Amino acid sequence: QGDLADPNYFDFISFAQYATISREIVNPPAVFEEQQPVEVEDGEPQQFVNVVVRRDPSLTNNILSQKHSELVGNSILDKLNEKFGDTASSIPKIEPGSRPDAAKVLEAIKQVTNLFLVSGFALEGSAAILKEGQSEKDAAGTQFCISVTSPSTLWSGQALKSKKPSVTNDFMLKTIRALLSRAGYAVVDSSVN
Repeated sequence: QGDLADPNYFDFISFAQYATISREIVNPPAVFEEQQPVEVEDGEPQQFVNVVVRRDPSLTNNILSQKHSELVGNSILDKLNEKFGDTASSIPKIEPGSRPDAAKVLEAIKQVTNLFLVSGFALEGSAAILKEGQSEKDAAGTQFCISVTSPSTLWSGQALKSKKPSVTNDFMLKTIRALLSRAGYAVVDSSVN
C-alpha cells in the first residue's frame, strides 16, 4: 500500500487509474464479473468472491464519461461537506436549485479551492470572475477562472492529456461542476490548462 498523502504517489496512482478508466470506458460490457472483497478476521488474508454485475441500462456507453465525472465530483463535494461542514471552513451553504448570484457562487468556489489547498492538493490557488453574466439576480452566463499552482496531479494530468483520454483526473473541476449543478446551474464550457 502506498501513501496517498504523498503528492508524488497520488499523482502516479491517479495517472494509472485514469489511464485504465479511459481505456476501459470506451466500449465496456453491460454485464461482467467482478471480484469483491469479503470480510475476514484481522490478520487473515483478504478473500474475494466473484459477483456478476449488470450495468443500469440507462447508462449507455456514450454517457459513461460524463456520469463518471459527476459521480466523482459529487463524492468529493460530499466528503468536503462531511469533513468541514460544521466548521468555520465550511463551503457556504447554497440551497439546491436556488441559482444564487455570482458573488455567492464565487464565495463557494473560493472555499472549495481553499479546501483543496488545505488538503494538500496544490501549493496555491485562487478563484475569480473572468466575465460577468448579464443578470445581477443569478450567475447565469458568468465565467469563472480557477487557478492552482503545482497541483498534485500536474504530471499525471499532462501525461493523460497527451493520450487524449475520455476522462481526466481534474478532481477540482469535477467538484466545482458538482457544486454548480447542485446550485441549479449547468456548466456550458470548461477547460484545464
